[in-house]
Amino acid sequence: MEKANRNAFWVWLALVVLTLVTWMVGELGYGGVSVVALLLLSVSLKGQLVIDVFMGLAQVDSRWKWVLTGWLITVVLLIGLAYWISVRGVH
Repeated sequence: MEKANRNAFWVWLALVVLTLVTWMVGELGYGGVSVVALLLLSVSLKGQLVIDVFMGLAQVDSRWKWVLTGWLITVVLLIGLAYWISVRGVH
């Protein structure tokens, strides 16, 4: 197996494991700010792995990489903000 395929396999496996952990957390009913923060960190890591490895932008000096990473950060921050607002409540 060539190096690129081997790397893609290990990244794919990491994505599967992180997804299964996220699913398990939901099934077990865990919650709270720290759990949500860890899940958002997991989502960020998975998204960046997809951008870098499966979209092939890891070694590219491109605006596309920054656009996609910026989009990922924005989405994760908005989800975190929505969660924080729902926990805190709007007065």
